[in-house]
Amino acid sequence: MRNLFLNLAFVFALNLAYAQSDEELIAQTVNDYLEGGTNGEVERFKNAFFSDAIQKSVGKNGVTGMSVESLASKIKPNQKMERTTKIVSWSYAGTAATAITETEYPTSKIIDLLNLLKINNEWKIVSRVYSRIEKGESVTSSNPIATAKIDPKTKGKAPAAAPVKKKVVDDGW
Repeated sequence: MRNLFLNLAFVFALNLAYAQSDEELIAQTVNDYLEGGTNGEVERFKNAFFSDAIQKSVGKNGVTGMSVESLASKIKPNQKMERTTKIVSWSYAGTAATAITETEYPTSKIIDLLNLLKINNEWKIVSRVYSRIEKGESVTSSNPIATAKIDPKTKGKAPAAAPVKKKVVDDGW
């Protein structure tokens, strides 16, 4: 009985030592999306998404969208794409998160605004809106820290933005 208790205690301690934080899990999911696509790892790419995730953008013919399966079908398995990617910023509270990513191609960039939910202790992308921009453009943000490099000393946590003072208007609610 004593050995069983010691074994269980050891396994529990091991799990605590290897438990990943929400920050690490969010980054892992977003990197599965980015790196999976870049490296032709189709299943890794698809696994970053919730099964019925939506994707939307505005094109020449108005709002367009596609399923994750449709986007994944454009990835050539095991073939690396000529692009670089980065996570520009991320935020989360409870079981909801958002991330902004940048994918740079030789002549343009794609900016993704991703929404994630923590489902069964896994973070999954549930929606993606994206825009193609010129290579020299960058993300504009109301929070200047969102487009700056985050200090590693803060462990990825951006300082709180100063509150914006607005006149309160009674809207009848």
